[in-house]
Amino acid sequence: MEQPNDIYSSTPLTQYDKFDDDNSSFDLMMWVMKFVRYWYLFLISVVIALGISYLQNRKWQPTYQTTAQMMIEEGRSSVYGGGLGAGFMQGFGVQAGYRNVNNQIIMFGSRDLVGKVVDKMGLDIDTYTRGRFKTNNLYKFEPVKINQIALSNEAYAYEFAILDKNDGFKIVWERDDVKYSIDGKYNVPLKNKLFNIIVTRTDLYRPGYKFYFRFRDRQSFIDDFSSRLSFDFVMKGASVISVSLVGLVAERDMDFINALCETYLDENLDRKNEVASKTITFIDDQMAGISDSLSISEGRLKSFRVNNQIIDVSSLTGQLLSDYRTLEAAQSEFKLKMSYFKYLTDYLKKNIQDEIIVVPTTLGVSDPALLPLVNTINDLQNRKRDVGPKNPYYQKYNQEITRVKASLLEVLDNIKASLNIEKQEIDKKNKDITERLSKLPDQESLMSKYQRKFKIHDDYYTYLLQKRAESEIQKASNSPDNVLLEKARISGVTNGGVQQKTRSMYLVIAFILPLAFVLIRELLNNKINDKKDVEKYSPYPYLGAIKHTDTKNPVPVQKSPRSGLAESYRVIRTRVEFVVQRQHPTSVLVTSTESGDGKTAFSMNLAAMYALTGRKTVVIDLDLRKPSIGSRLGVHYDTRKGVSNYLVGQVDSLDELIIRDPKYKFDIVPGGAVPPNPGELIRSTKLKELYKDLCEMYDHVIIDTSPVGLVADAYALMHKVDANLFLVRSEKTNKMFFKSVLQQIYSDKLPHVYVVLNDVDEKKNAYSYYHEYGRKSYYMKKGEYHTYAKEYFDEEIVPAKKEKAWYEFFKK
Repeated sequence: MEQPNDIYSSTPLTQYDKFDDDNSSFDLMMWVMKFVRYWYLFLISVVIALGISYLQNRKWQPTYQTTAQMMIEEGRSSVYGGGLGAGFMQGFGVQAGYRNVNNQIIMFGSRDLVGKVVDKMGLDIDTYTRGRFKTNNLYKFEPVKINQIALSNEAYAYEFAILDKNDGFKIVWERDDVKYSIDGKYNVPLKNKLFNIIVTRTDLYRPGYKFYFRFRDRQSFIDDFSSRLSFDFVMKGASVISVSLVGLVAERDMDFINALCETYLDENLDRKNEVASKTITFIDDQMAGISDSLSISEGRLKSFRVNNQIIDVSSLTGQLLSDYRTLEAAQSEFKLKMSYFKYLTDYLKKNIQDEIIVVPTTLGVSDPALLPLVNTINDLQNRKRDVGPKNPYYQKYNQEITRVKASLLEVLDNIKASLNIEKQEIDKKNKDITERLSKLPDQESLMSKYQRKFKIHDDYYTYLLQKRAESEIQKASNSPDNVLLEKARISGVTNGGVQQKTRSMYLVIAFILPLAFVLIRELLNNKINDKKDVEKYSPYPYLGAIKHTDTKNPVPVQKSPRSGLAESYRVIRTRVEFVVQRQHPTSVLVTSTESGDGKTAFSMNLAAMYALTGRKTVVIDLDLRKPSIGSRLGVHYDTRKGVSNYLVGQVDSLDELIIRDPKYKFDIVPGGAVPPNPGELIRSTKLKELYKDLCEMYDHVIIDTSPVGLVADAYALMHKVDANLFLVRSEKTNKMFFKSVLQQIYSDKLPHVYVVLNDVDEKKNAYSYYHEYGRKSYYMKKGEYHTYAKEYFDEEIVPAKKEKAWYEFFKK
């Protein structure tokens, strides 16, 4: 048989001159179809994601932000201003730091103030219902009210369930995996070693209720509210602050914020009123003493006038009395000052160790050294009260108060010394006037004495009444420095978009997981899948592909010559005729990288396809290491008469090898017995003679050989045949193994090598060569064949005509 002048005969095409693992082009459609192939994974993933997100969203609970607004008025009068009139208390302004807005915010959120609010609200228990997915707090919606009488520390560790019964209720709890219960009646104390409580019905009572509760200590509520309490300025540069809480129980948060604002304003007002109250108490003490003196002097004056019948003082004594009154006024002022200094000294000495002291006002004393010290000590006392005993500044303020008190006592001693000198001077002047008055008639002099004493007592008492009235007015008119602009309200839900975010997150994950699975699977896939993989790793031409089939028939193309599978073999047959540039005679050798690539089935079906043309065709089982064609075709033959037996001389005649079974239109040369030295037999001269004889006897010779990737048996005839078909099985052949085998063949310069992709699953490779194959409508339409199909495909047509038509059709 002559060797063809094949266009692929000696060397591969230029584009295959070297191996290149890189693929510069990205086939988007191919990747899309790979993902579409696993559409069910995306669908399952989305369904699961929606289910999980639904369950997660069932657990979702809205978190509310509750906000109130308070205005801190820095420009208003100080805490101590105006207690006895603006002019009287000038110089008593507190330090600016106390009025700073930031300091006010610190005081607003102090734990001591929060504790007072917790006590005011009476918080000591949490009540809630528990569902399958979430827990709902029952604040203000409890069907019954649980009031504590006594509680042990151990009770805080347990969760209690309370259930309604016909005649009362039942409380159940669990300790160390053991359940305990106790029955009780409404409005009757219920006592055990954990608690002593009274349960009463509320307006929301409903029979058959069940809910849970936990006892909570005061500190846990303080920690809870303090950790969530936040302050912020409503606008830059403004002194209006917003007081906010973020939590699950909006009603309780609103009540807390409202109570916090009210308590803060009340404490601010109490601090202002306390100074006025101290001043009124001091004046009351003084008035009690002066009232008796006034009554006595008034009685004496009245008795003297009645007894001596004196109505008016003579003008002679007018000037003396005027001067004397001036001195008496000075003595009254001196007496008032001495009384105040004595009271202040006694007050400071008596209260020097007290924790909270409010120094009363100075009652008109304008000494420049005394007033700043009184202001300072009052300021320090209020600062100490605001911070609380646990604050590190508390001890510092105590030390400062002690130091200022000591300085104040020293100043008082100095002032007293100065006043004593002033008193001596007044006494001296008074003595002089008295001597002058003594020269007047005794009655007039005695009259003047009684009038003078009465006037002194009366002026002093009037002065005290005036100051007390001013203090009362100031106390009644006091108001908090700050203003509550807006009570607490729900300003929004902080986690409103969580449900949508959760759903979106799981949907994204639902797409990412199968996407990543497909991507990783494809990237880690080391198997040949499609034509593109073949062309990437092969230096040889790609001849065609064979469809996947699930039939058990060893030669399905003979039974169904018009099927898509048969058409794929026709394509291979036609392309072989095209590359060898003749229809017959031809010889084709079939090999692969390894066992299991389907080369034996391919050889049998290719032989059947050639036989459909009416030409003589034979398939040779040259896989002497594992012969299987005879057994697969189900033909009966003597296993001692095969190629191996012929090569060792056990069979004399070539006709004895050939099996002609009426079920098949092609002849079979079986492999025979497995020899101990198949490699040597394949390379024998007798094999070449066998091959030559068969080529002369048949138009088409199909040779099934051992896998060239495992053994080199196929090399013996690869230089002699018209076409070497290297079979690659889709999704089975290893890419690197395939590449290395072809690389070796390429370096060995074996001619006429063409690659065929076998077992291509049309469903899994939707973007493959066979996207349109397998559809009967492509070949027929309601029983009518197209003209070219009737002429080219019907085996009843004269073979020569069909061969020529096929050759011309595909060549064209």
